[in-house]
Amino acid sequence: MRKATFILMLGIAVAVVAGMSPLKWKTTSIDLGQVSLNEMKDLSFEFTNNSTSAIRIVEAKGSCGCTNVKYPEGEIKAGETASITANFKSGKLGAFKKNIRIKTSDSDEYTYLYFNGEVVE
Repeated sequence: MRKATFILMLGIAVAVVAGMSPLKWKTTSIDLGQVSLNEMKDLSFEFTNNSTSAIRIVEAKGSCGCTNVKYPEGEIKAGETASITANFKSGKLGAFKKNIRIKTSDSDEYTYLYFNGEVVE
């Protein structure tokens, strides 16, 4: 019961933070399912700039060294669609939940993108 409550509250928090962002995300969470040990998985989070002016992504960092994040370096114009991509290398057996922290030039708030799964042999 406590775990279900925590997951529900986390989902609400993610929705609130994502709602404050000038970016509208196609999804903020990806379930990778089962991933083999030492496998490289590619991730893509698509977004649209919903603000009325161009913005820049000023920071995009993974929660660990196992995640390499790439993001558009230039301005994203109003109404334009782009993606944050990442490579995740599984290095430890068991369930995992990782995040990518995003900050834009239009907001002091961070947006978090999540991915999870289970590393198996």
